[in-house]
Amino acid sequence: MKDNFVDFDPSPFKTAKVLAATDVEHQQSDRFISNNSRSSRWPEISCTIDKYSKTMASPSPEHERIKAEDSKPPMHFFQETNILRRKILLLLVICLLILIIIAIVVIKFTILNSHSATSEKDTSRTSSYSSTIKPTSTISAIYDVGNGGTSDDGSPCASYTIVNDPSRNIATSGIGGACDNGPLFNTTIGGRWIRFVGTGGIIIPLQSPGENHCGAFLAGWLNGALPTIIGVPVSGEVCFNVYGAVCQGINFVSIVNCDGFYVYFLPPMIMCNARYCTTT
Repeated sequence: MKDNFVDFDPSPFKTAKVLAATDVEHQQSDRFISNNSRSSRWPEISCTIDKYSKTMASPSPEHERIKAEDSKPPMHFFQETNILRRKILLLLVICLLILIIIAIVVIKFTILNSHSATSEKDTSRTSSYSSTIKPTSTISAIYDVGNGGTSDDGSPCASYTIVNDPSRNIATSGIGGACDNGPLFNTTIGGRWIRFVGTGGIIIPLQSPGENHCGAFLAGWLNGALPTIIGVPVSGEVCFNVYGAVCQGINFVSIVNCDGFYVYFLPPMIMCNARYCTTT
């Protein structure tokens, strides 16, 4: 074909000759392709191509396994993640313990301050009550003996508060009234060891005086007997006559026979106006 194009002659006859030769060559080429397509090896070639195409389209299980392993994060990644989680959890636990310790310290500090303030208040008020008046005086007086009535040293016969108050006598009217819930009874130990003296009386009465007596609407009396054993505290209960009910609003007390006089541990009143009565 190259020679034909080189020897091309523009004359009409020469051109027709060249075109005819070109057509012959094309026809021969088509016959060659057709014969090869009908040859016995063409199905094998086609099958091989199909297998290769299928192989490329669907990878083998081994290839899938390798691909899956490659897609997984490395093992050290999980180990580092677990270590980080443990560190965070440990840090949270430590912070929680620190907060609990701080809360306990604050609560204890608050309680200690409260007790200290209450103790100072009771001491100052008790000091204001103290005087040098003799127990036989008819004037109301309160003062301490020994370590005082708020001492918890286990010797109430040597440490108590003297109360000389004629208005507590069962014969005194309760109009106007008072209440035993002040600093004399409201102490850090829940009450006070008291010895009654003077014309108002030296013991709490053993029978109900009724309402409106002892300088209060509710008059307290001891429901029981006085102890006979010396120096041993005995539990008792003080009752109040409330609207005809002889023993209501009970206060639990302690009494000690001090060989010649009695000392009572009296808590503050839970209702007002109520007082501990006295008699001779």
